[in-house]
Amino acid sequence: MEQGFARCDELWFEDGNVILQAETTLFRVFRSIMAAYSQIFMDMFSLPWSQANSPEGSDGKALVVMHDTAEDLRHFLGVIFIPGY
Repeated sequence: MEQGFARCDELWFEDGNVILQAETTLFRVFRSIMAAYSQIFMDMFSLPWSQANSPEGSDGKALVVMHDTAEDLRHFLGVIFIPGY
């Protein structure tokens, strides 16, 4: 993982297949679930991506840089991925 970036442990799934970056926080989640909840994510994930844009330690997973705060994205993803959030 690149220096200066931190994983959000509660929203870092080892078998996740996409990494979302908000500020300096990384979230590893599932493309298909994100796409099911949002047409925007569905469209975004249909675009080609390059492994060259993935951070070190991302295991070649697609990286999506978000323009939201890490706190806002954590809450959004929490509703989707954490039961009873």
